[in-house]
Amino acid sequence: MTIIFEHGQRIRLPNEQRIVVVDGAMPTGDGGWRLYVVDEGDLRSVTLSERDVDRVETLATDGGADPAAVLAGLWSEWMRAASVTAKATALAAAPLNPYPHQNTAVYGAMLPQPLLRFLLADEPGTGKTIMGGMWLREMQRLGFVNRALIVAPAHLVSKWIGDFERFLGGGLRRITAAVVREGVLALPHDVWVVSLELAAVNPSVFEAIHPARAGWDAILFDEAHRLTPTAQAFHRVGRSLATSTQRALFMTATPHRGNEWLFRSLMHLVDPKVFPDVERVDNDEPVSALRPGSVHFLRRMKEELVDYDGVTPLFKKRTAYNVSVPLNVDERILYNEALDMVDRYFQQSAQPLARMVTASAPPRRCSRYARRCAAAATRWGHGTPRKRLSRSTLIWSTRKSATWRRSSTSPPPLPGRSARRSTAW
Repeated sequence: MTIIFEHGQRIRLPNEQRIVVVDGAMPTGDGGWRLYVVDEGDLRSVTLSERDVDRVETLATDGGADPAAVLAGLWSEWMRAASVTAKATALAAAPLNPYPHQNTAVYGAMLPQPLLRFLLADEPGTGKTIMGGMWLREMQRLGFVNRALIVAPAHLVSKWIGDFERFLGGGLRRITAAVVREGVLALPHDVWVVSLELAAVNPSVFEAIHPARAGWDAILFDEAHRLTPTAQAFHRVGRSLATSTQRALFMTATPHRGNEWLFRSLMHLVDPKVFPDVERVDNDEPVSALRPGSVHFLRRMKEELVDYDGVTPLFKKRTAYNVSVPLNVDERILYNEALDMVDRYFQQSAQPLARMVTASAPPRRCSRYARRCAAAATRWGHGTPRKRLSRSTLIWSTRKSATWRRSSTSPPPLPGRSARRSTAW
């Protein structure tokens, strides 16, 4: 039988199982063909001899196939798709209807790996907390995980507990200094959460949550970008936990932050056997950018996420652009004062994160703190008389905050402002 290959034709090549699509075909002159086929999204070339051509199977919509074979094929495809999108047993009784991208991450990327070492880096607002909780509950249902720990910033601990209570069956308990002191952690409870800050500053908590003592089968790290070496106390916690447990899930919306060394140090925590350790963190970028594979890394932007119909966007379209705002004399003076604060008080390893390049100034002389100070000068200067601050008072406050920052995690209250507002600043 003579076969003429055409563009768009679906065929099965000799000794292969998958159906591929012909993108282009050229006869070789000796009865063979050179084909360019699309195989699961990838284009590859195949050279067929005259004998191989006779063994090629073509897929035709002529209604002549065996009905039983067609039904079996349809059933297999349905089961394969359902394993990724269907609601699993662990969530059947929970009031949670995951979005398609959440199901894909949990059932398509993470659950197939019994010993998961993974960085989930989707954009903010995509539901990483839900995805982490779904993965953990499914791992418990499958019998891979009996006891797990969630490490999150202090301000997110209550959110984790609330989300578990609302969507994932509850049962998430908080580790505090009192819990450790009273030996409650020794109870056979399955899921715990601890604040990263507490683990970093309390030696008793740090020792009690070590996998060698607590017996964690899995650890989840929320806001994992905080674990890089520039934050030594947090990095110590992450390194101690991540390198001593079999399963670790890291979640952050900012995995790179513009510094290749920081990204590499984070990926080393994800899987130390695959990604080598990083000895320095500075502005000298490596020769090549690290590109982790799908086994260890997943990042999706909001523009990519659609509903179950595969068409309807889950998020409205965004348009981002930069706005240049010139500084007046007072703002420029305050801006320079804040830059000097970074140069004078921040540790050398932390200075790259404190500076940010803009189009109007050299890289060394740009800082997010400086821009916030400049903006605050105008905002406070036009505020109510009670809240109005002079430039000299604001500069004094900036210097005091920088001095105090060396031994604490948040600045003291600015004159005339509440402690809460000062921390946000």
